[in-house]
Amino acid sequence: MNLQQLRYVITVAKYGTFREAARQLYMAQSSLSSSIKDLEEEYGIQIFERSKKGIEITKEGAMLLEFADQIVAQADQLDYRYLSATENRRLFSVSSQHYDFASEGFARLVSEKKEESLNFRFLETSTSKVMEDVRDAVSEVGFIYLNDFNGKVIKQYLEAFDLKFDPLIAFQPHVFLSEFHPLAKKERITQEELHPYPVISFDQSKNSTLQLMEESIQVDQNAQRISASDRATVLNLLSVTNGYLVGSGLLKSNTQDHIVVVPMDVDQKNTIGFIYSKVRPLSAISKRYMEIVRELLEGDQRIELTDHVD
Repeated sequence: MNLQQLRYVITVAKYGTFREAARQLYMAQSSLSSSIKDLEEEYGIQIFERSKKGIEITKEGAMLLEFADQIVAQADQLDYRYLSATENRRLFSVSSQHYDFASEGFARLVSEKKEESLNFRFLETSTSKVMEDVRDAVSEVGFIYLNDFNGKVIKQYLEAFDLKFDPLIAFQPHVFLSEFHPLAKKERITQEELHPYPVISFDQSKNSTLQLMEESIQVDQNAQRISASDRATVLNLLSVTNGYLVGSGLLKSNTQDHIVVVPMDVDQKNTIGFIYSKVRPLSAISKRYMEIVRELLEGDQRIELTDHVD
């Protein structure tokens, strides 16, 4: 087995035919077929079932494809870090659910380290992708939250991916609303009061379960749903609609124009934390980033800053 054979399997699975995969790879179809046949013989499995109608991936092939995706992603990340044109530069990358304080802390880190030979990357993405990014070394640090509803499922992912959850803050759910929303002037909001209004949420990956959503409470499943993948669009939607977003209540940068944050009348503990690999030591830059985020959150009355886990 070699990396190139794994890339071939991924490409064939993506395009559905050897002909199209070979075209995308700029190689002869016979060479592609022969290489994958060699891999099948080496492992004693059939990866693809071939017929006149095309190909289908087998059960064993699907399992191999899952491993291939992980291995190739990690190899690509190593190449990016150490074999890029700017080979004397290093990359620090963070993957996160959509938290304003995480990006604000990242901006402060970049400003602090601007004289160093570093590349920086901040990825706001779905819950499952955050965990996959940290597992695959796409990012060194990630942010997710746990509560009684999603904790069992998230912890299963963390265990399977060899990831550690380091608690950062405990928070009660808050509602993000336009300052013109009918509920904007209330001191606290109940779940029942939210039922008539659309739910605005951050888009998750395909086939995500409810436990992988970013809402820190179970919102009305019959309500109209509006989703977007980035905070800027969500904040714009909040400004011009009667929709609402449920989250931590934390806004640290200057993105909150015309947005108000109201506590929810629920008794539920949620914990946002860092995630990172159990098997790869944290770099000095990661540890400094984590310090900056903690410093940024100190003194906020809406949250409880937790003790760091060594």
